[in-house]
Amino acid sequence: MLFGNELASTAPMITQTRDLKAERHRLTVLFSDLVGSTMLGREIESEHLSELLGQLRDIWHRAVSKHGGRVIRTQGDGVLAVFGYPRSGEDDGRRAAEAAIDIHRWVGLLRHDSVSPALLPLRMHSGIHAGTLLLTEGDIESGRYDLVGDVVNTAAHLSRRAAPGQILASIDALGPHANFFELGALVQVPDAGPEMPQARAVLRRSMVTRRFDATSRRGLTPFTGRNEVFDFLTGFLSEPQPVSRRCAVVVGGPGLGKTRLLEEVLRDCDTDQFKLLRGSCESYVGAEVLQPFLQMLRASLGIRPDASIAEADETARDALQPWLAELGPRAETIVALASTGADARGGRMTVDGVVGDLLGFFTVLSAQGPLMMVIDDWQWSDDASRQLLEKLLQLPHGPRFILASRPRDDGTEWISGAPHMLLKPFAGGETDIAVRRWVPQADPFLVARVHAYAGGVPLFIEELCHSIAANDNASFEMRSQQGGWIATLVASRLSRLPPGQVKIVRAAAVIGNTVPKSLLVAACGSEPDAETLRALADADFLFADPAGDMLRFKHGITRDAVYDTITLHERQALHKRIEASLLARSEQADREDTLEALAHHSRGAGHWENAAHYAERAGDKAMAAFALDLAGAQYKAAMDALDRLPDRSREQSLRWCLLANKLGMANIFDPLSLTEDTSVFERAVAIASSLGDTGATAAAYEWLGYTCYGFGRFREGVTHTRTALEWAHKLGEPRLIARIKAVLGQILAASCQYDEATALIDAAISTARSRRHGAIAVGSAYSLSCKGSILADRGDFDGAHECFNEAMSLVEGSTHPVVSSVRNWVSVALVWQGRWQEAEQLAVEGARAAENMRSLLMLTACRAASGFARWSTTGDADGLQQLRNAAQWMERRNFHFYTSVQYSWLVEAAAAEGDVDTARRYAAHVLGRAREGERLGEAMACRALARLSARRGDFGRGRRWLLRAETSAGWRGSLRDAALNLAAHAELLAQQGQVEMARQTATEAAEKLRALGMHWHAEQAGRLQ
Repeated sequence: MLFGNELASTAPMITQTRDLKAERHRLTVLFSDLVGSTMLGREIESEHLSELLGQLRDIWHRAVSKHGGRVIRTQGDGVLAVFGYPRSGEDDGRRAAEAAIDIHRWVGLLRHDSVSPALLPLRMHSGIHAGTLLLTEGDIESGRYDLVGDVVNTAAHLSRRAAPGQILASIDALGPHANFFELGALVQVPDAGPEMPQARAVLRRSMVTRRFDATSRRGLTPFTGRNEVFDFLTGFLSEPQPVSRRCAVVVGGPGLGKTRLLEEVLRDCDTDQFKLLRGSCESYVGAEVLQPFLQMLRASLGIRPDASIAEADETARDALQPWLAELGPRAETIVALASTGADARGGRMTVDGVVGDLLGFFTVLSAQGPLMMVIDDWQWSDDASRQLLEKLLQLPHGPRFILASRPRDDGTEWISGAPHMLLKPFAGGETDIAVRRWVPQADPFLVARVHAYAGGVPLFIEELCHSIAANDNASFEMRSQQGGWIATLVASRLSRLPPGQVKIVRAAAVIGNTVPKSLLVAACGSEPDAETLRALADADFLFADPAGDMLRFKHGITRDAVYDTITLHERQALHKRIEASLLARSEQADREDTLEALAHHSRGAGHWENAAHYAERAGDKAMAAFALDLAGAQYKAAMDALDRLPDRSREQSLRWCLLANKLGMANIFDPLSLTEDTSVFERAVAIASSLGDTGATAAAYEWLGYTCYGFGRFREGVTHTRTALEWAHKLGEPRLIARIKAVLGQILAASCQYDEATALIDAAISTARSRRHGAIAVGSAYSLSCKGSILADRGDFDGAHECFNEAMSLVEGSTHPVVSSVRNWVSVALVWQGRWQEAEQLAVEGARAAENMRSLLMLTACRAASGFARWSTTGDADGLQQLRNAAQWMERRNFHFYTSVQYSWLVEAAAAEGDVDTARRYAAHVLGRAREGERLGEAMACRALARLSARRGDFGRGRRWLLRAETSAGWRGSLRDAALNLAAHAELLAQQGQVEMARQTATEAAEKLRALGMHWHAEQAGRLQ
């Protein structure tokens, strides 16, 4: 086995002992070993083994060089090769896989007299992965180049885990080119850590030859947002003879959907009006000269793509028979070109040579009738193809063309005088359609993140969606930056820029997505001239912001991928320059507008104390503006910076604990947008306890308990908060004690321990009232809303609304998220009361506010309430689907905070529609939450299951479900559920034929419901009388 585990340990030592310039490169790594080499070495003589290994090395070098790679190192029975050096290519993963297939096939054909037939055929096992590596010139120990980075280790790990004869390739390495191959199912790699990429076995080459055919095998994104260009091209194709325009060019950057547009246009048009020929250009190593025209030549002669030379020769001769007189001596050349290609002919690529032969053929073909030639990826066309196109366009009655191409590097037009139709990125609504094709349950904020990060580029959107569908949606940006195929595409484009432009783009990437020109000057030493900026815009990297003296990257993917190519020392130097510039600007005044930038650049410069300071201040600034997601990100960055300080002091550790408290406050109003991870707060408890600081320990336990509450882990929340209260009593700080009591009351309310919860909340509110000052009483407002929820559940709706009104008065005019929390409880209370229109209206308003605040929890709760209210009133299917979508957002994140409420609504709706399986599935969730202590939706779910059982004639089971609903209502003291249970009992009695008993029970239920102000429910019960 090549290298084994040595590479990870020896490579860093080698680089430390040599003072050579190291560069980062985006590479695809192929790692391949001979299977059973130890057994082979025992069976044959050393001389014979040496001969065999020499044959293996010849195969490795031939296969790798054939596909544009480089062999970095061979040792014994293994080879390490890279693709994408010195210039990254977007198809590097495809090249590596093609090389591996050739290696495996050719090694399998090897024979040696000394090798026993029992050991044949020889087999390899290979691994392929892509990513950013540090590369230096090598030596006798490290090989041709020295590679440092986890990419090599990952490829080696995949190779070791591959079965004999198997090629394992990471999905990130292959990207959309994966579908040029037949692939096995996802492979579970044993002993792989969480960072190990998903991999599939490359079985063989597929039959597809075009990139579009390859990528479309996994499905297509809805065709949207291209109406103007679509209409132009369909008009161009249907233009009657004689035509006024001979050529149209579709221009767009990579991934904007040029090929998809052509497919849709050609599918829609009437191709009986003309003969259609299609070709495409490739950047792939080995692409033949005049490729698109030879493809069209063979298609017009009826030659199959997989035909042998002899079959192609015979087919071409038969097809050319009617045109022999017109072609004259060129006919033989055309046959040869169709069967063996321009490279094999060895002719001169001029109008007098091979180009002239093809010009003659297409001239004859054009004379037979209108001819339309469509060529994709024209940016990769060779000089001979461009010569031929120019001559064909000069023919008086020659063919017409549609070309699809990326913009020219120099910004000029591809075909002078031809209309150039520019494809633009998707707008937000179009991205929404595309994302929901692949991730139907995507919430609006996830769609917005994808749109911003992908910049509206359809292919990037699709790739990110596949990453989301396969992985945690919270991490798709990081996965795309570290290992995704898109980063390879960006690196490929970057490598084609002149060095001076690369320097500017990298400096801009260090600054961020938005690049003030003043900071770019600080990083580069001078301002780029207008010509350079135009070139960078044409190359799709940096664009002038019309709103100000700024440049910006079109999308975050490009910025992140460029940043990943910068070496550590270069990156740190740039961050230091920018940090110094920012500090100089704010020297005379403490400027709030530079806090985020200073935090970012101090961190990049490795100035950890400064980074923590500025990140904390930036977090405080965001909290003051109620931008809680931004605040949370800054507090995390500050904590990470403190973690990097060597020999951290006691004061710095206490500061870390304080930051954890601030992070808790930033997170608690939208826990649905987070991963269910309390480790930060558990660590804060451990640090505070180790320091022996009573106040810090009390606060740490408080926020651990509150965070558990936010994730729906109410029992844990109660335990930790009671511990916090014990520590607070030891400290003897009244304000801290009152605050923790309020938190404990809120969590006990969620656990339906209403009496203790009410006492604690009342005491906390009373204390707060005696100390009230001008600040927004966030804690009191939320405590009052929790008390209101208790009263509403118990049927005291008047008392509940008094609590809600007081809570709203405390935060009147504020945009703090607590306002949405209060409104959400009002909506739920209105739903419980049966005031559907009011509930829907308030929830719709709350959803708008939640979207503005980017609060996923509030948006989910409001959409669920408005959807259920609408369905309950009118039976509206869209309302029910809106409720289901909200539940999916929670399910996807394994979220449990008060979810028994929404899931009980789903049980009710499924039961009403007679969907037993769905009702049971949702009810299982509600009953699971009841075991956690959250019983708010338990009775409603049990009533729905009782009705379903009765509908099937199983009245015994129905009574048992109803008994459980009554037990739940009694445990909570819920008069509203008790009255609704009575109405459900009346329904069951009526279905059993006990008419009089049903009438009496329904009358009693209606009276109780009316007394509680639940008039809609009373009316429903009255119908049973």
